Amino acid sequence: MSSESDPLLIQGDDGRPGNFYEEFIQPCLAELVAVTLFVFVGTMAVYDTVSPTPDTPASAVAVALAHGLTIAILVAVTGPISGGHINPAVTFAMVLLREMKPVLAAGYFVCQIIGALLGAAFTRAVIGDVKYKQIGGGAHTLGEGVEPGQGILCEILLTTVLILVILHVAVDPKTQNPLAPLAIGFAVTVDILAGISVTGASMNPARSFGPAVVISVLKSFWDYHYIYWVGPFLGSVLAAFIYKFITADKSKRLIFKNN
Repeated sequence: MSSESDPLLIQGDDGRPGNFYEEFIQPCLAELVAVTLFVFVGTMAVYDTVSPTPDTPASAVAVALAHGLTIAILVAVTGPISGGHINPAVTFAMVLLREMKPVLAAGYFVCQIIGALLGAAFTRAVIGDVKYKQIGGGAHTLGEGVEPGQGILCEILLTTVLILVILHVAVDPKTQNPLAPLAIGFAVTVDILAGISVTGASMNPARSFGPAVVISVLKSFWDYHYIYWVGPFLGSVLAAFIYKFITADKSKRLIFKNN
């Protein structure tokens, strides 16, 4: 995830002829496959042999571990191909920081959304409509008594944690770490443990969108769906600001570059 040839970084400026498949098609398809698998595993984790029942929520620990471990695995696999974004909010942060080209980012976004729809559809196909409706398709919604403003703030802060971890373990030249996939997976896990009872701890618009669409023929989750776009994207902006002005290596920092 850290080499200059990775799609996570700016490409095509070195004067060398590019390979269109490896520079655009393959990274986009890697994102599609990764998001499909992530959403499938994530939504399947809401359905397990012990819970949920109609009156019992899914285990927070099981959901957190399923999402975090899956992200760690998929980042390790797709990192050298696409940068392992698996999240439109991550892609947005990379564009803000000029770490990737907007055209490639647009391809990522389309493939991430398609992957989310496929992953949610696979879960519905596996467990059937009755049980799929019972778990709400694994879609996100606000916890009991949570106001929309609180939900947005929660998603902003959770996403900020995730994006800052990604920037420092996978992008920043001073703090890059070969254990980046594990660190990113841990960030997802602890964020879900912290925020699952508030918003479901999405941090990922695609993860929220796919299940919301697929479950919509059985049950609506659209009332507060905007929270799962506004919160993560604002979290990306906040994380990019903190990184660029405070925590980045001087080669990437905007201020106080001199020794």
